[in-house]
Amino acid sequence: MSGEEPAGVDLSGVHQALDSLKAQLCRCQHQGTCLACKGFEVVRQQVQVVVAAASQPVLMQVAQEVAVNDLMSQLGGLQEKLAEDPQLQELMARLFERVQDDLGGAENMQRMFGSIFGGQFPGTPDDHDVPPDDRNIPPDDRKPPSDKSAA
Repeated sequence: MSGEEPAGVDLSGVHQALDSLKAQLCRCQHQGTCLACKGFEVVRQQVQVVVAAASQPVLMQVAQEVAVNDLMSQLGGLQEKLAEDPQLQELMARLFERVQDDLGGAENMQRMFGSIFGGQFPGTPDDHDVPPDDRNIPPDDRKPPSDKSAA
């Protein structure tokens, strides 16, 4: 490998195009307070970040991937430790029960989360039927609208 750094990427065309669009859409006379000015600055920064990332040496990108994978494995280990904690399990069970009550019972929770997760709610075995909601629910005091007009 040579000691020369790769030539920088010329972003002047991108910056000129952004400035032209910004001039057309700016509502604050280039004070930087309108949505157009703020948005184009964000886009300009994102372009620079993408170019900087794309121009990194491959070994640096591989090192970053390894670091991310290492972090994910550490988080997985932490998740396992938390799952083994009986106090945390008790808190999660109470939270689950409270959410279930707030949603109107196990049947409603199964229906709602089943639609989100594409069928069976995770954690509920396929051979286990969800019991019907047997709580006492006060009757609905509203009267349905009648089709007949009052004479």
